[in-house]
Amino acid sequence: MSAASPATDGILAPAKINLNLKIVGRREDGYHLLDSMVVFTAFGDRILVQPSPQDSITIDGPFGGMLNEPPSENICAKALTMFRLAGGRVGPLAIHIRKDIPVGAGLGGGSSNAAALLRWLQENADGAVPDVSLSEIAPSLGADVPACLAGRALQMTGIGETITLMSIAPHGRILLASPRVFMPTKTIFTALAQSDFAIGEGANAVSQSSAGSVAELVARGNDLQPVAIEQAPIIGDLVQQIETQTGCVAAQMTGSGSACFGIFETAEQSDAAAALLAGQGFWTVSTRF
Repeated sequence: MSAASPATDGILAPAKINLNLKIVGRREDGYHLLDSMVVFTAFGDRILVQPSPQDSITIDGPFGGMLNEPPSENICAKALTMFRLAGGRVGPLAIHIRKDIPVGAGLGGGSSNAAALLRWLQENADGAVPDVSLSEIAPSLGADVPACLAGRALQMTGIGETITLMSIAPHGRILLASPRVFMPTKTIFTALAQSDFAIGEGANAVSQSSAGSVAELVARGNDLQPVAIEQAPIIGDLVQQIETQTGCVAAQMTGSGSACFGIFETAEQSDAAAALLAGQGFWTVSTRF
């Protein structure tokens, strides 16, 4: 690896936002099929990668304490191992993760961390791996990792592993807010399977590209939101509070929750809403995508 390779300021691992999320089917193995429009924000975790005598992973930041698995079980450790197994040649690395994205919030923090590291490895390793191998590594790490590896506006289908790059016009600012409730994805999909949710006929018939605005994309809804609200009613309260803020044109839960978002007309309006909700105890960030 080149001596000039270390990421001195850290790599951005951006937060993932599901502008909408429709459940369109279910595989025989029980996994739900989805159709979701995804964007990535200017806010996220930071990952610092440096050559080291031996591999190591350290974590800090406001949400670092919520990751209590052994370093060897961290998704970045798995990404590094799989990159090497695919033929990537890279020496020992010290990987430091600053966790600014809430854990268990539907913002794709872990998946984005793994994707950011894979991109860095592909660009900086003495021996990269074929792009086809990288595309095979990503879904084996998690269903959201392929989308995070692309890192731009896209449509996710299948169980999330199939992506189609899209082009949408950025819309001002986006407010991210979390009720500080840990919401495991598995819990929500298990609850969905046990609920009376019925997959609508033709649910996946409308192309995401037919929407005329970001607000229209959000208006298509998140099928997981009602299930998540049953698990944690505060999520519904948070969405309603965001919707009532001045300048908010759309609001919804992202992914499987518990984080929510609001699309705002101006930065000042998004900043004001973030400050107000933070004063009520919610975690908030005003950013852009």
